[in-house]
Amino acid sequence: DFSCNPSCSSFHLPRHTYPTGEKSHNDAQSSASMNTCLQAPEILQLICDQLPNEHPIHRQRLLAVALSCRALLEPALDRLWHRITSFRPLVTTLPRGLWKVEREGVVYDYQSKWTVLGLTRAVKSADLDRYLTYYAQRIREVDIQGLKIVFSSEGWHGLQMATGWRHGSLSPSAYKVSWPLTEREQKPMPREALNHAFPFFSLFLGPKATHIRFVFNSNFPIQASSIESAANICSALKTLNLKDDAPPTSGLAFLGSYLQSSSWANLSSLTIVNLLPESIAHLSTCPQLSNIEVSELKDIPCLHTYSKEDLDDPPAHLATISRSAFQSLKRLTLCSMSLKNIEAVIQYLPPCNRLHTLKCFLEPTGTRARSTGAQNLLNTVGIHCNSDYLRKLVIKTTGSGYCFEEGLEAKVNQGVNLRAVLDFKQLKSLTFDIPWAFGVNLTKADINNIVKFLPSLVTLKIDTDVCDSRHPLIDHTHVLKLLYGLNDLKKLGLRFNAIQVEGDEEKPGTGRPAPLEKFWVGDSPIYSPKSVSKFLKAHCPKLQMDDLISVNLSEEEEDSQRNPLIMYERRWSAVGDLISNI
Repeated sequence: DFSCNPSCSSFHLPRHTYPTGEKSHNDAQSSASMNTCLQAPEILQLICDQLPNEHPIHRQRLLAVALSCRALLEPALDRLWHRITSFRPLVTTLPRGLWKVEREGVVYDYQSKWTVLGLTRAVKSADLDRYLTYYAQRIREVDIQGLKIVFSSEGWHGLQMATGWRHGSLSPSAYKVSWPLTEREQKPMPREALNHAFPFFSLFLGPKATHIRFVFNSNFPIQASSIESAANICSALKTLNLKDDAPPTSGLAFLGSYLQSSSWANLSSLTIVNLLPESIAHLSTCPQLSNIEVSELKDIPCLHTYSKEDLDDPPAHLATISRSAFQSLKRLTLCSMSLKNIEAVIQYLPPCNRLHTLKCFLEPTGTRARSTGAQNLLNTVGIHCNSDYLRKLVIKTTGSGYCFEEGLEAKVNQGVNLRAVLDFKQLKSLTFDIPWAFGVNLTKADINNIVKFLPSLVTLKIDTDVCDSRHPLIDHTHVLKLLYGLNDLKKLGLRFNAIQVEGDEEKPGTGRPAPLEKFWVGDSPIYSPKSVSKFLKAHCPKLQMDDLISVNLSEEEEDSQRNPLIMYERRWSAVGDLISNI
């Protein structure tokens, strides 16, 4: 029960006791000052705002705080009602005789009980007086999850009529509303009950809302039409998160039509499953859109295929892209099963864009990705991203441990060329980590170029998860070049040959090493843990045992004692133990 009655006694601070003669005049003044501070409403509000409110036990504690004394009642209730995750708080504040159990069930697979509440009589506006007067204004976030109780269609309509059909009447001050009322999200609640409830987000979504998250199924007309009406309610919408559980073909058609139905003048962040090319073009005109995240990008055709020559001589068609397209875009996150789809979206960016962060995630499909796809993507990034603004570039898989069988033929120098990223001199973070047949396969020339052209790097992570039987082309001397050439480097990940490390290597030059705090070494060959631990202790003094990360072996690999990676993993593990003891 989220409700309580303001019947507590006045606020009294605990009385402190001191041994005879110990309490000085200064102590008394300090105590009085603290007492005065703690009685200030704004201080009490700040204290209560720090209390957790995520789980039932947290809410029980907050209720106890609210009931402890009058001074804490209001700030604790503000915190308690700041975020609601179900309709139970509303039920507990309405007259008990108003509801009846219309349907209920137990799903043993989920060990969960669900209930549909119907009305015993008509809902009157007076029934809502207590809730609307004392609690509704406190709600800032509506985040529905794990539903156990929902209203019948009659119950929803009764609430709507009692509030005069006003949008957001049940949470008029809420700025964030999350409404994931689908079977997948709200198991085991029946589909029919969820469909009846879906349109009534309008009772919680008012003009003040700036953040909306909808999980829906556009194949159900009641859900599709409800979503279409939401944009008319929130004129100041800033953040929109849409996830359609309908099949990709029909769902994408609905999302495309929906996105193109509004100018989204105030929208700053969009999270969505997929995009149509027409939708990309429309979004490019949104004046405030600074963040886009696409989780399952599919079937976007590439407009062009770039070569390394295009990096030095940009194609003429770039001048035809509107300079005002994506004028506010700062962060772009794209996830797909094909790098071609990611490459295609980036090609909509004008070279004068102000993109700060670009994250490209490849979902493993069970088939080997081609290194040409990675090279084409890097070339596209080099041509369409602005070197004056790009600070973070990530190209990686969505998880680790994916390894593909290598071909019989291998070339010692084959790898993805990093030329396309060397123009980004202000880049702070570079990650390229995809298990190709061959990854970047860092060379001495790559290390020299990184130090020369990317001096501002704080994070550099390349090839730590690749499946490559070839020995690395770089060794510990190249690691030293990075450590003493990149002054701000804090996180480093690469494969290097550590077999010749002796532990007494001198630093190159007179400078200090980078403040390295994390080091991924992948499947780097290693012979002597003692020598390597001395090397790291001397040149990476801030590196701790838990921050040295080696290859992540699968169960099959661990069972094969003839696999040299097992010994490498054990030796790197020993290095971590030795670092803490030196």
